[in-house]
Amino acid sequence: MAWGGRMVPVAERLVLLDTLRAIALFGVIVMNITAMVMIFKAPAVLAAAGPVDLGIGLFDLVFLQGKARSAFAFLFGVGFGILMQRAQARGAGFGAFYLRRMLILLGIGAANLAFLYWGDILIVYALLGMVLLLFRNASQRLLLALGLALILAPPLFAGMIEAVTGAPLPSLAGMTPGQVEAGYGALAPAYLSGDYMDFICANLRYYLLHNVGETGPVIVYDLGVLGLFMLGVWAARRGLFEDIERHRPVLRRLVWIALPLGLLLSAVHATRRLGLPVDGVVYGVVSAAYMGLPIMAFGYLAALTLYINRKGQWLTRLLAPMGRMALTGYLASNAIGSFVWYAWGLGRINDVAWLTTLVMNGLAIAVFVGLCVFSAVWLRVFRFGPAEWVWRSLTYGQPQPMRRAAP
Repeated sequence: MAWGGRMVPVAERLVLLDTLRAIALFGVIVMNITAMVMIFKAPAVLAAAGPVDLGIGLFDLVFLQGKARSAFAFLFGVGFGILMQRAQARGAGFGAFYLRRMLILLGIGAANLAFLYWGDILIVYALLGMVLLLFRNASQRLLLALGLALILAPPLFAGMIEAVTGAPLPSLAGMTPGQVEAGYGALAPAYLSGDYMDFICANLRYYLLHNVGETGPVIVYDLGVLGLFMLGVWAARRGLFEDIERHRPVLRRLVWIALPLGLLLSAVHATRRLGLPVDGVVYGVVSAAYMGLPIMAFGYLAALTLYINRKGQWLTRLLAPMGRMALTGYLASNAIGSFVWYAWGLGRINDVAWLTTLVMNGLAIAVFVGLCVFSAVWLRVFRFGPAEWVWRSLTYGQPQPMRRAAP
């Protein structure tokens, strides 16, 4: 990556990716902390919402929902590509190491799902990370073509089927959307009461219901994540983040195409979350518009990369430590949000004064800022975040050096 036109050392080049990862994590935190409430209290929140709250909710849906997690998945693929290139440069084996790494991540994701948050993404990342190993020797042409196909084709195909049938894709359990919503509602008492064991059981039941009751959207999402992983590997191999100036024309075109196109499609897709009644062909069009979420994420990443490369180094100073501790930040934000909202903790989900999008977003911003401060202080003393240290130590089979060497 070039800073002001010059090539910089590898250790410094990673700062851009850390910064992008932290920004993506911010969007993930906002949407997760909001979802913790809205899955059970959406009707009450919307009924009491004023213009400000409705505006904030609309902003979240159009500008953040799906974009942050798409960017996060893409950067996960970039990390895979970088690890693979480094292993090849050292002449070290990669397959067994990375498989072990994904198995550990699978365990972390299972713990996150059970004990912290029903909306875990790490399990899917770990499982699809194992699938990605099958493509580690794929050509650049194949990675690019297959990655784009997995992002664009599934929502388009699903939308075409729904436009023809006039109904949502069938689920593995044969449930209608209304029945799925009722199933989620039946889990609410476990989150509104204070029994932590009930909370754990409800998290696991939610995950099962989500996968068997919303099978079509789950498949579309999972295939899209795998496609984003592949495109991340493609970008790492191409050196997209190593020489920004050389790739500036491509990144500029991506900004001008992906941002407006993604915004248009995202606005169409947001109508479903807003509860606007659509059926028939329009229902299929809304489903197909899901492809706009990763498209808009590419526009965000390209714009941020161009900005950080020339004028945005101040962002790296503020956010790069959080990006280095993204796993810790993700798990900690889930723990904080769950503790604040659900009745096993502070139980604010039962407090009407807290049930506004303004309060939810304010809480998410406060959590993110607090984690950024914590990360900056922590990394002055330690080499890794707490969760990163556990992941790394278990992967290598022995405790890794934690404290920084004395100057």
